[in-house]
Amino acid sequence: MKNRRNIFALMLLVFIVISCNKDVLKPSDLIHWVENEENGLVERQEFEHYFFEAKYKPIDYVIAIEGRTDELKQDDYSNLKSELEGLQYVDLNIGPLTTQGNALSAGIQDNEEYFERLDYFVTYANQDIFMVQGQDTLLPKLYHFERNYGLAPKNSLLLGFDQGEKEQDRAVYIDDQVLSVGRVKFLFKNTDIQSTPTLKIN
Repeated sequence: MKNRRNIFALMLLVFIVISCNKDVLKPSDLIHWVENEENGLVERQEFEHYFFEAKYKPIDYVIAIEGRTDELKQDDYSNLKSELEGLQYVDLNIGPLTTQGNALSAGIQDNEEYFERLDYFVTYANQDIFMVQGQDTLLPKLYHFERNYGLAPKNSLLLGFDQGEKEQDRAVYIDDQVLSVGRVKFLFKNTDIQSTPTLKIN
């Protein structure tokens, strides 16, 4: 029992030290920090014909995007945070490596195949995506497929998951059904998530 208390006290101390040492960044700098692949919150995988890229989005990052200013006020921050809390957010981008088009149109044989892919991503793909966090397996509570009508060489899936076991890594899976890729896994380490700088508020 005493050893357990000592371990808990040590873990609490480490958490406090990490929290106190976090950088505080203005919104535009926090956006760049999260989107820098070296910081562990963006992971890209390439297959024979397609790439899959996932980005884990801490709440302060989403607020920085939504706030649209480096002069974010406390009231605006609080309002946005109250709307976003309760979920953890991930963007999943999918696109072709070499051919023209995007995930819907690249390599298709006819319009029927295009509409089959569209129907899958709009209606069914959320059933093939999940997050494993410790002992928890989480299905998307929020799912939105962004149609870009050929204006970008990728398609984006915006995902929101419930909060799972705290202090656990997050593994995000997609079991692709239309691009012949199969299961794709992205791993986001809890240490990388916890080391995300906080947002500077005016």
